[in-house]
Amino acid sequence: MAQLMSSLRRVDGGWIVDGASDLQAELAAEAPRSIEKAATAEDIRAVVDVLAERALEGTSATGVYSTPGSVAKLMSALLDSPDGRDVRSVLDPACGSGTLLLAAAEAGATELYGQDVLAVQVQRTRLLVEASMDLEPVVRHGDSLTTDAFEDLKVDAVLCNPPYGQRDWGSGELAFDTRWSYGPPPRVESELAWAQHAVAHLRPGGTAIMLLPPAVATRPSGRKIRTNLVRTGTLRAVIGLAPGTAQPWHVGLQLWVLRPRQTDGPTSDAILFVDTTGLPAKADGTEGVDWDVLNDRVLRSWRAFDSPNPDAAVASGVAAVVRLVDVLDDEVDLTPVRYVRASLDSESVVDNVDDVIRGLTTAVTELTSVTGALGGWSAAGSQSWRFVPISDLMTHGQLTWIKSDLPSTDQQVADDMSPVLTAPDIATGSPASGTLSSIASEKREVVEDRDVLIPAVRSDRTGGRSARVAGPEDAGVLRGPHVHTLRVDEDRLDPWFLAGFLTGAENISATRTATVRFDPTRLRIPVLSLAEQRRYGDVFRQLFLLRTAARRATYAAEHVAELVTTGLTVGVLAPESDLDTGRDRT
Repeated sequence: MAQLMSSLRRVDGGWIVDGASDLQAELAAEAPRSIEKAATAEDIRAVVDVLAERALEGTSATGVYSTPGSVAKLMSALLDSPDGRDVRSVLDPACGSGTLLLAAAEAGATELYGQDVLAVQVQRTRLLVEASMDLEPVVRHGDSLTTDAFEDLKVDAVLCNPPYGQRDWGSGELAFDTRWSYGPPPRVESELAWAQHAVAHLRPGGTAIMLLPPAVATRPSGRKIRTNLVRTGTLRAVIGLAPGTAQPWHVGLQLWVLRPRQTDGPTSDAILFVDTTGLPAKADGTEGVDWDVLNDRVLRSWRAFDSPNPDAAVASGVAAVVRLVDVLDDEVDLTPVRYVRASLDSESVVDNVDDVIRGLTTAVTELTSVTGALGGWSAAGSQSWRFVPISDLMTHGQLTWIKSDLPSTDQQVADDMSPVLTAPDIATGSPASGTLSSIASEKREVVEDRDVLIPAVRSDRTGGRSARVAGPEDAGVLRGPHVHTLRVDEDRLDPWFLAGFLTGAENISATRTATVRFDPTRLRIPVLSLAEQRRYGDVFRQLFLLRTAARRATYAAEHVAELVTTGLTVGVLAPESDLDTGRDRT
């Protein structure tokens, strides 16, 4: 297959296989016809991809990913010059599938140069560009870092999606290479070696666009090179892309825009950061990146920054123009989200803070009230109780055990909006927060008032479990997965007494095993009269209310602290001059 790709040639508007005698006759005849039948660039790409994937079978290339067409088009669009100069010559030193060179050709470039360490990718790039654009690119086989096929070439632009995480890229033998104008790259910084290789091939005023993993912006080993790229004004912009934009899909990659300062030109004193992770989703509700919105925001910010008035590029929550001195700290962290912030209205923030403080006051008042209601116990001495397992209570009809269910495996969204009480709701004392999508349609268990609910999994890492007695507000909601129900005969058993002893120290020890699941019939409670049960039950109920009120107060306090801290640190709030902190200032 690799031989077939290298033998395909375009002649007089058609395609032939040069040297067909050495190839399988059927493939030699079918491949040219398939390319000629392709009506669009996508059809041509599909044909070339099939040939290339067949040829690449069995080849391993760690850290090598193809560049999606949408990303390639954005990268080529970033090459537009504000002074109107045409970008005619473009190099991709790790051309792979040829997507970046094709995007450059579609944007108007006429001189295309590429190199790749895999011979199949060399032919793939050549065929894709020739078939799509009727241009003949110059594509060479070899490792661009160690065996540069275009050592003396200078171009208008470089587009590159280099291999990530290389360790054997030649750091030792290239230690004194003249390309390292910004510092010799450490062995773990192959991406910064590729970035400097790209810059070394630029003509004065040329631009390089690199698609890089986010770790390049933060790794301590690359700090010196990042410092020099920023200090000299070579790194003009860092654009953060959302995960799912390009492979690896789970990582939010970055675009670095590099343009060395011209000898007779001014040195930029700022850098542009763009964060696209917060851009709105597609209007039709489907998943994926809205490329129309992303391209508009990114290109608008870049073109404004790359103009006589760079501060015009600032866009709340999307783009920030940062002075170089503010970037050149001990870390030189180039992550866009560190610098891009949404603008906040001071008055609305103050109103919001007032609201959450009122919520905190209410929560603290509730906690104080519940705490004040505690009491009514005394030293009991040494209690000698007889214990009975839950299984015996079931046998004698004092309670019914309704076993927990597993979550539904159906992914369909239910139209019914009935609330579902989940295991976390029980642990935190919260109202029902689940949805029907978690429940199998044939297993809908309705919660009744005074049901004892206990999660089938541990409520915390210590092995403890929370139990909750359903109140009137819970009656009628649906029980979620991983929740056991113990429905008691209240003429013989108090539900709060049962819930309290189920979560006591002895039962916690009995269920703290290697597994997170448990069988409630193994738990034991003491045998007491109904009147005694109710006295204990009243205290257990107060303790449940105490825990619930404490959680609400804690959440409210954390919300207040977070909101005020954010307001102070972004400059929309300021402490009052007469604020009494309680500290002795003498």
